[in-house]
Amino acid sequence: MIEQYYIFYLNNSIKLLLKGEMLELRQIKYFLMLCDELHFTEAAYKLGISQPTLSQQIRVLEDELNTPLFDRIGKKTVLTEAGALFQQYALQMVHQMENAKLSISDLMNQHTGSLRVAVFSSDLDYRLTPLLVKFHKEYPKTKIQMLPSNNILNNVLNNEVDIGIGLAIKSHDLLHKIPLYTEAYSLYVRDQHELTHKKSILPEELSTLPMVMYPKGFIGRDLIEAWCETNQVSLQTIMETGSATSLIQLVQENIGATIQPSRLIDHFQETNVTSIPINNPPTRELGIFYRKDRYISTAAHSFIKKVVELLQ
Repeated sequence: MIEQYYIFYLNNSIKLLLKGEMLELRQIKYFLMLCDELHFTEAAYKLGISQPTLSQQIRVLEDELNTPLFDRIGKKTVLTEAGALFQQYALQMVHQMENAKLSISDLMNQHTGSLRVAVFSSDLDYRLTPLLVKFHKEYPKTKIQMLPSNNILNNVLNNEVDIGIGLAIKSHDLLHKIPLYTEAYSLYVRDQHELTHKKSILPEELSTLPMVMYPKGFIGRDLIEAWCETNQVSLQTIMETGSATSLIQLVQENIGATIQPSRLIDHFQETNVTSIPINNPPTRELGIFYRKDRYISTAAHSFIKKVVELLQ
């Protein structure tokens, strides 16, 4: 009962702080840096202030909350339970301030600024290039960064990017998500390969073929490996590269076959490569997602709309 009262009291104290009745944003930033470092000297150095100044500001913050936020155990600094709770609110406060700055900048500067998009480095590059050209013509003042990633979900959750485009995610309390499409994978072989006459290929037939593939750790490769395990298929991978262009060129040279998303063939129509459907194939579901609490500019909303129109 006492613990419940304590949490209730602390929550209400923090709500007052977030209304701006007591705290300065500077103190919040000092507090968050100390949360990251858990060392007063290191945190003060990164903030560009003296260690006594940081200690004094943390004491002021603790006095205003009427509770310790850190325990000092010898040379070791650790967050208290109250400190961990306040950290959540402090992060929200900093994020909201950043959102306000971005919103005002978007309004005053006619869509200048930047848009960071995480996308897994594979065949999506080809599909998004025409969209980037169109987007630049409409928003020439917006700098856009397409950042290849194999950890898109965490990139979005950690505010490292504004938008993520990749494998669809399950429902998440912090994220908006928009489904794009579901796509099967196919086998890609050189024209005149002994298999090109086949309308489809069985999973077990893949085990007999030399393969060129993405390295393990790439999202597409890991998805295929999981499917292989389920279907008791063992691929004979003889070469690995992280580029879809390289893989298609290796297939052209008859180095090996590869397994790629079915729509990829549309971007290599001039090559001597054929795609063959796989029975009960690996599939992927793509989506676009972004944080609910992050300001999304007019240009970013337009970009999302264009992605949906292109890929759905």
